[in-house]
Amino acid sequence: MSENEAVRDPDAAAQRIIERHANRNFILNVLDGSTFYLGISMVSRYTVLPLLVERLSGERWMQGLIPTIYYSGWLLPSLVVAPLLASRPRRLPFLLTVTIFERLPYLFLGLLLLLAPDAPPSVLLAAFLVLFTVNSFGGGASGVPWQDYISRVIPGRRWGVFFGLQAGLGGALGVGGAALATMVLDQQPFPQSIGILSLACFACMVVAYIFLALTVEPAMRPQPAQSVGMFVRSIVPLLRRDVAFRRYLISRAAIALGMVGHSFVTAAALERFSLPNEQVGLFTAALLASQAVSNLGLGVLADRWGHKQVLELSTALGMLAVLLAAVAPAAWWFVLIFVLVGAAQAGYMLTGFTLVFGFSKPADRPMYIGVANLAIAPVAVFGPLLAGALAEAAGYVALFVALAALGLFGLGSLHWRVPTPARGAGDPAAG
Repeated sequence: MSENEAVRDPDAAAQRIIERHANRNFILNVLDGSTFYLGISMVSRYTVLPLLVERLSGERWMQGLIPTIYYSGWLLPSLVVAPLLASRPRRLPFLLTVTIFERLPYLFLGLLLLLAPDAPPSVLLAAFLVLFTVNSFGGGASGVPWQDYISRVIPGRRWGVFFGLQAGLGGALGVGGAALATMVLDQQPFPQSIGILSLACFACMVVAYIFLALTVEPAMRPQPAQSVGMFVRSIVPLLRRDVAFRRYLISRAAIALGMVGHSFVTAAALERFSLPNEQVGLFTAALLASQAVSNLGLGVLADRWGHKQVLELSTALGMLAVLLAAVAPAAWWFVLIFVLVGAAQAGYMLTGFTLVFGFSKPADRPMYIGVANLAIAPVAVFGPLLAGALAEAAGYVALFVALAALGLFGLGSLHWRVPTPARGAGDPAAG
């Protein structure tokens, strides 16, 4: 295609560049995500970070702050970021800037815990919460451009395989990360052990950043600039117009509440059985091994069977894990529970990306991603805090039963009230 033809039809020119670099982009982004997963595996928010909070503060409600901060940061920046993206021809430059704030906090946390381990627990806890907030909001600001960027450079027919392989390889590497975490937690004193793991996490994120920066993303036709006010005003009309998408968001909100229970499983096990620190490393290994296998299997299954069906299967496994956590009579049960948690979270995260792609057309995708994130935000922000309050008042068993009931309601709503998005509906190549 000549330069003049590219100017007349920039989307066609972009599609040619995408096809030319398809394998390169696929490999680089699998390596980016899997290396990122390796880093996160050593400071898992389901196992290692709850251990940090539990050792610095025995208050049960404090455990609810981890998912609240994480989901607040992941979801709320969409309000600002989504309308900013529409007028930009490329997503990668913006992404490479904001993701720095997602990665640097692990460097600072590691240095703090290694250089000032004898600081008052309240000071260490406060510093951790501030750094985790920066990390979470940096991740949230990166989330919308990253999802839209992936939907552009990876063909729609390979979304399931891509996300599954990316997270599956990351989970496989994460098993090694969990083994390292187990050894460090066993052999190094607290909190220096978590400081070492935080620095190892940061090193992995630096490598992942290099892979991300090497991706080839062509410029595409920008959409008209949209203010935050215009974006907010367009949410209600969108939800009224797209009934299937609205029902999907309601179902996913209920499922998300059920999945909140996974954030309390480690604290419940530590409290019930007075487990040593290194036991958390074993839980992390079980979680990540399950995620590795499940991501690979569920990614292929989603492309062949359907992404909605994979979300239903994952929800069922997730609620089974929550119910087993309520009744587990021995510590070893939690290894099986974390296997179920890993499978459930793999499918939940995978379909969280791909189902939104399926509901939306390429030109509308930043809007749909932003609305999907904002719709879940109230549940994600307040759900864990309410769950923590319930755990404080009534105990973990009552909490797990209540959350499982909400998750099963969401499963039923998803199955019977949400139609399956048409295959390939959101693929740029299909449009």
